[in-house]
Amino acid sequence: MQKLTPVFGWIGLILGLVVSVAAQLPGWGTPIAFLCMLPGFLCASIYVLYSSRYQIVSKWINLGYVGLLLNSTPIIMLLYFQFTK
Repeated sequence: MQKLTPVFGWIGLILGLVVSVAAQLPGWGTPIAFLCMLPGFLCASIYVLYSSRYQIVSKWINLGYVGLLLNSTPIIMLLYFQFTK
């Protein structure tokens, strides 16, 4: 499982990028973002869990934290639009 840990980080990051781009598209962008958000959030969380368990040191920044931030973009936008009404 230790060898698959970076794969979870990259999957979480890629899905996070898809989510953050799709969240800003009109029409079907928001439902696509919410559908891609859960697997991306899970992959990023698995990466954070295993990187802390096996004490994997990242070179620059932890991919899991960036993936978690990008995957939470639709929720942040939803809260922003609800509170600014």
